[in-house]
Amino acid sequence: MSLGPVLRLPAAENDFQDSFVQKVLASHARVTGRTLLPGLTAREIWSGDFALLTHRGGPEAMLNYGNRFALDLWECGWDQFIATPSSATAPDEGCAARAQTMQQVIETGFVTGYEGCRISRTGRLFLIQDVTIWRLLEESGESFGVAAFFRRYQRL
Repeated sequence: MSLGPVLRLPAAENDFQDSFVQKVLASHARVTGRTLLPGLTAREIWSGDFALLTHRGGPEAMLNYGNRFALDLWECGWDQFIATPSSATAPDEGCAARAQTMQQVIETGFVTGYEGCRISRTGRLFLIQDVTIWRLLEESGESFGVAAFFRRYQRL
């Protein structure tokens, strides 16, 4: 398994990380058989009313992309976000359930309808709902991380 890239803050200068975002969307279609966010540009995804986030894979599974919605929800800036292990997005009591779901993603390629408690950088708890989580796969089948998408959440 290769690790996904370390990315710079999406901005006009890097076309809002369009090549990476398109690769994530293509992987979603490849793994789930469904199209996610058809017709949206990387700029529109960056400022969308939904969360799209990815981690690089590997033992530490460091986050490497989150749109503005995700950064706001986790209450952190870009540099803080991409320095966060994916496991740190769940409170300690939610880590076992999160690990079980991630194992299911590894085994089946994706899960839909996931719901789980998460914790922001400042300690605020929230419930993410109706989440799709999928393995990020190259056309060759090589993994480059995991992605998650959701629109619904509830502050706890």
